[in-house]
Amino acid sequence: MNISDALDKLNTVLPLVERQRKLSLEEQKFHRTILGAFSKYGRVPDNIPLTILKKLYENDLIVLDNSNKIVGAYPFSLRKTDHRIFNDNIELYAMCAFDAVAIAPLFFIKLNIVSQCYVTKEIIEIVQDSEQVISVKPSREIYIGIRWQSAGACSADSLCMEMVFLRDKNSANDWKDDDKDRSIFSLADAIDFSVNYFKPLLQG
Repeated sequence: MNISDALDKLNTVLPLVERQRKLSLEEQKFHRTILGAFSKYGRVPDNIPLTILKKLYENDLIVLDNSNKIVGAYPFSLRKTDHRIFNDNIELYAMCAFDAVAIAPLFFIKLNIVSQCYVTKEIIEIVQDSEQVISVKPSREIYIGIRWQSAGACSADSLCMEMVFLRDKNSANDWKDDDKDRSIFSLADAIDFSVNYFKPLLQG
């Protein structure tokens, strides 16, 4: 699947940009504030009005806990996932492999990603500095796989669970296994795809 078709498909399954654009300008501004705070501090302001939090939550733009505290805003998660992300200022998680590789180029930061291959369970380490990939272990041929499905009411608990790292082309092909509902992307293509998906959320 090429990137253009993948973007169309993901924007159909999980139309985050469309949902954001239907919000009021104030709600959109708070959403961008949340994303910016996650990227800079690894946490979010505690003075966001509850009415706005609930509106963002209803549109699956953020994830709230039972106390209406923000525990995630795509691509970031405070809840533990398989995809740890960190630098000198933040220590948290990405919602999925796809989200993880978008963060550094979206927010122009240096970022370390530690995850694992879904197939082999081998540790995967990626260092990005804005748009540059500085290092990749254990292979330069890292892939990201997506199993397409409905996002449901909360994609963090559904679709995001099916976006995974794969250590190389062989592992990627083993995972895909001719399944028409699964797509694989090289690391470079996955970064391009994810950045183009998320970037409109940050633009006023």
